Amino acid sequence: MSVPTILALLLYPVLMIHAGIGDLRTMRIPNRLVLLLFAGYLAAIPLVPLSLPDVAWSFAAATVVFALGLVGFSFGWMGGGDAKLLTVATLWLGAGNVAPFIFYTSIFGAILTIIILIFRSLSLPAGWQKSGWISRLHQRDAGVPYGVAIAAAGIVVYAKTPWVAAQF
Repeated sequence: MSVPTILALLLYPVLMIHAGIGDLRTMRIPNRLVLLLFAGYLAAIPLVPLSLPDVAWSFAAATVVFALGLVGFSFGWMGGGDAKLLTVATLWLGAGNVAPFIFYTSIFGAILTIIILIFRSLSLPAGWQKSGWISRLHQRDAGVPYGVAIAAAGIVVYAKTPWVAAQF
């Protein structure tokens, strides 16, 4: 396996972990991170045996996910960064993996939401109250950093993609 192929294989999970941790800490998923994932996908296509129809179906699935994400964003059900991260993850995972990706995102999102609701019902220890991101996450009116669930689901499903299967 060549060095560019190894780097391409690691790019997606590393950036998804970065997105999840960043969303947990800041409640934001930066556009530059989403653009880097998109550019990485385009650059990695030649390194893996993806056919043109596979790529086209991935773009079609990502377009549908983006449209649904826009609807969710317009109703306040999700953040804009979440919609964009779902979209670019769909590109990497492929059309055939959309259902498991959404399923795992839902399961991990539900678990995350329950954990955060429990966390918000508890009093913060004195030392934690000075930590910006922990106290922000503890606020009852704050959202849920759903990028954590999206990242976790995206990494779980990634193992079943042609990106990984072609190498092992």
